[in-house]
Amino acid sequence: MLGLIRFILLLLFGSVLCSCASWRPPEYVGALIGSLQSTVENNVALKDLKPGFEYILIEIDGRKTAMALGSREVLLLQGQEQLHERWYSGQREMIHMVDGRLHTAVGLTVEWRNQRSSPPAWVVVGQTQDNLTWRRELDIMPGYRFGHADHVQTRVSSAPKGAPILPSDARWFSDWVRSPQPLGGDWVFEQHFALHQGKVVYSEQCLAPAVCFKFQPLGLVR
Repeated sequence: MLGLIRFILLLLFGSVLCSCASWRPPEYVGALIGSLQSTVENNVALKDLKPGFEYILIEIDGRKTAMALGSREVLLLQGQEQLHERWYSGQREMIHMVDGRLHTAVGLTVEWRNQRSSPPAWVVVGQTQDNLTWRRELDIMPGYRFGHADHVQTRVSSAPKGAPILPSDARWFSDWVRSPQPLGGDWVFEQHFALHQGKVVYSEQCLAPAVCFKFQPLGLVR
């Protein structure tokens, strides 16, 4: 009887080892040739992207790369539907966007975590010509800046200089952001968003003064 128990335990242990050896990361993680931090020298090309996945094109200081869509879901918050999208690089850097806005970022040189904010819905902004003021509160790494708070004003606007050509019925919005800095003083900057058919199709957003992006969804690459 004792020998039978030992045999069963050996079988179970062997099956665990096999399952661990055969484990692979999610397929989208390997869908890219590089990462946000490793694209300093080369711009991404569509031929470099693995077909069958959705991508978002990212421009950083004139350099281009892409991230693959890992998940997309619509969540209900206080009666308002929110579109949550998580984009991943080949090095498992992750950007979480809510309705096209940067929400959290992990694995980058600057990380946003635990954002506790409720930006006005785009449809609400589009119904007024006034500035809508709100507070963005989150934790920032490195530096252990917990409870960091930005003062934001969002409004209808026009396309920024250098924006791509978009459908004529696309609508433009902008954020005016005042962000306190750890060494004193405020960093004041603007962000821009283009919406078409209710979705953000282009944006210019920043994580930090030296970490600013241009985002443009590419859709499904075939």
